[in-house]
Amino acid sequence: MNTNKRLADSEIVELIRQKDQRGLTLLYEAFRSEFVGWAVKFTRCDVEDAFDYYQATVIIVYDNVLAGKIDDLKSSLKTYVFSIGKNLALQHKRQQTRNQKLSAEYYLELYMTSSEQFENDEKYLELVSKCFNQLGDPCHSLLDLFYYHKNSMEEIALALNYKNPETAKNQKYKCMERLRKLVEAELEKQPVE
Repeated sequence: MNTNKRLADSEIVELIRQKDQRGLTLLYEAFRSEFVGWAVKFTRCDVEDAFDYYQATVIIVYDNVLAGKIDDLKSSLKTYVFSIGKNLALQHKRQQTRNQKLSAEYYLELYMTSSEQFENDEKYLELVSKCFNQLGDPCHSLLDLFYYHKNSMEEIALALNYKNPETAKNQKYKCMERLRKLVEAELEKQPVE
């Protein structure tokens, strides 16, 4: 039975490598219920957060397959998925429990709404603005539609020709991750005080 599972894992990975949409669908559906149940229990998060962790995990696994990072998978695909999901959940919990810098998403929202009441955050807003302008499309357009124009995921999916609102939501997550990394890189170069 374990051999069949490994075969199924390799088939899913191969479909993803070939950029066959069925591979992503199979990956997404394979461990979703089990992961969400585990995440709710393990991290004491709500079901919606557990689904967000899972979606982010699937995106990472998908990207890693396409990048050739798991050509020689030593464990089962399930173990790999759960290990990435666990790391994401723990990282998120650490960020919540520590009083660390506010997220790029928070500053992006402030920047996009041009709120003048946050003068103390001006340097961060300038930094996020600079990084936001480096993003390029589709991220720039997507985040602009979401934060500035307050469009729903359904409206964004239509405007940017995404398959469905979930695809738009996944792309938004990727864009925010890209923005967060740009902000972190800029902060390492010259910390904002």
